[in-house]
Amino acid sequence: MATNKNVFAKEKINAKFIVPSYYKDFTCKGGDCRDSCCKEWKVTIPMNQYFLLHGLYCNKKVKDKIDRTFRPVFKPTNERYAEIVHTQNGDCPLHKENGYCLLHETCGEEVLPWVCRYYPRGPRLDYQNEASCANSCEKTLELLFADDELISFEEKQLTFLMNKPKEIISENKKNEYKSIRDNCATILSNRNFTLQKRLIHLGIYLKETQNNPLITLDEINFLFAEENSDIKWIYNVLSEVLSHFNGRYPRLLEQLDQVKKIYEDSDIKLIYLKVLEKFENQFPNHEIMFEKMLINDLFFKQFPFQKNFKLWDQYLSICGTYVLLRYLAINLSYSKDTSEDLIDILSKTFTVIDHSEFDKELADYFNDNNLNNLDILAKITLI
Repeated sequence: MATNKNVFAKEKINAKFIVPSYYKDFTCKGGDCRDSCCKEWKVTIPMNQYFLLHGLYCNKKVKDKIDRTFRPVFKPTNERYAEIVHTQNGDCPLHKENGYCLLHETCGEEVLPWVCRYYPRGPRLDYQNEASCANSCEKTLELLFADDELISFEEKQLTFLMNKPKEIISENKKNEYKSIRDNCATILSNRNFTLQKRLIHLGIYLKETQNNPLITLDEINFLFAEENSDIKWIYNVLSEVLSHFNGRYPRLLEQLDQVKKIYEDSDIKLIYLKVLEKFENQFPNHEIMFEKMLINDLFFKQFPFQKNFKLWDQYLSICGTYVLLRYLAINLSYSKDTSEDLIDILSKTFTVIDHSEFDKELADYFNDNNLNNLDILAKITLI
């Protein structure tokens, strides 16, 4: 066992947290995970965690392996100081064959880097105590898709080793946060409308909150001009959007290339209707699945209160996320047969969306190419 009085977190937080109802059932799948977060993922750690790891006192053989696992990145910062050096097969050197972590086993949980200790959990302490799990974890999606019930939230006593936020949020801002977040979830949970319509309703609501953050849903006119689906136009727009990111996100590129092959030298509309029919027959509850994924993602990200991300840009990112997920899921499921296959497609896509700057870059692209108004978004989200 390692002996070091320093740990990454200064405080042990034991408090009641608001969590999605599935949270209590989450356990890491370990060696049973089909796409382990220890493999291929670009994981970075802060400076203090890097030096703590290199100052550990433990078994020399294990210590040598720890020292070779983490290296400073090019142009490091305090928050993004070092990265995991993957093995030739893309695995973390500390990832054991049974799926568990050598560092955890040898030195204990308290010296694990924050991201390794808690992923896919995301505890927050600023606006209110919250914790949920990221959609990039296949176990999270398995729990979400286990039933067709609406996502519900509850209080749970939890303990985390983490620092309290430096910024003090006013009570007025906390109330605004809770009101807007509750209304966003209410809009996206309203199954009286298609999910595409709910997304546009969400945009209408967010527009109104910029003038009156505490506006109620009853005060808003949610009517908008509805369009008929134009498959060829949507496909061409999506092709242009997604080609912008070609080569920059290997995991995403791999999936996009598979989709392109489906449409090579073929009638776009004919092929799309064919793959869509199979998808809808295969997953008749697909809209509920996407609904629960989106709500969980919004809760995990603290939407629309993400730091250094404008409110409307966050909305553009959510619309883009929905369209990308639909585009990949519908097309890639054509040659797949199980719910596990679908979960793998979706969780793999979320490893890019949630663990990179992709969402901000997507919003920038929408803004730069005049795809940022509700009329256009109402057409694109008809995929």
